[in-house]
Amino acid sequence: MQNDTAREIDIDPHNEANYNVRQRHADALDVMSAWKRYAAEAREQLAGWREAAFGSGDDERIDVFPAATENEAKAPAVLFIHGGYWQGGDKRDVSFVAPLLVRAGVTVAINNYALAPGASLDTMLAQTRAALRWLHGNAARLGIDANRLYVMGHSAGGHLAAMMLTEHGTNDDAPLRGAIALSGLFDLAPLVTTSINRALGLDAAQAQRLSPARLERCGRAPVYTLVGADETPGFFEQQARLGEHWHDVHALAPATGKHHYTILDVFREPANATLADLTGILTRNVHD
Repeated sequence: MQNDTAREIDIDPHNEANYNVRQRHADALDVMSAWKRYAAEAREQLAGWREAAFGSGDDERIDVFPAATENEAKAPAVLFIHGGYWQGGDKRDVSFVAPLLVRAGVTVAINNYALAPGASLDTMLAQTRAALRWLHGNAARLGIDANRLYVMGHSAGGHLAAMMLTEHGTNDDAPLRGAIALSGLFDLAPLVTTSINRALGLDAAQAQRLSPARLERCGRAPVYTLVGADETPGFFEQQARLGEHWHDVHALAPATGKHHYTILDVFREPANATLADLTGILTRNVHD
């Protein structure tokens, strides 16, 4: 834990309005409930997926959905990290991101990590790093091209994904071809004065140390960011801050008609232009 007990927070109304997205989006609970149904259907549809342990902890589990390939070529792989403000969610809630990517020839792995308030962000970063190292180390057995390993995350998962390109990441142990953050959080300072911080217990110094938009980038793997067109201004600001700090971040066109939760619907829409963009990133030739 980062603090032994949840502390009182001096709430900033502006930051609370920007980042308390469950309160902002009235359909949030309905959307997340539907995710569980879509995810169960995806696991039934996809043959050959498996759960494995990438560490010894109860939360250190990963689901691997092998690419649908008709040749012997090794497949690109993406580790997808669920959101939930580092204090909720589960890998099995988002299995539905896999089917269309699998069909396109991408192996999709979805990991769990320990959650706040029982675990610190440092623990979650270490577990994300371990999951990537596990994928890289088991690439041959899984039919993965170890040189085409990507990380993608939603919301808090977008933060963890971006952090893998800093000193907290895998670096040469499991080199990344790229990172994709959907509705990501890159500067944690505004969260310190929100209700979200009751579970996280972050102070200003911790927020600085754990913010990709305040850290040096390690390596030159490309970074892509995406927000829903109907997100709060805070998430557009988060995207802009990372771009300003890391300079060559590729900001994809906002997902039309999507907000912080419905942005994941693109993975269930075969004709969606945003999904085509994401699939194109993951399936580019390693020499591009």
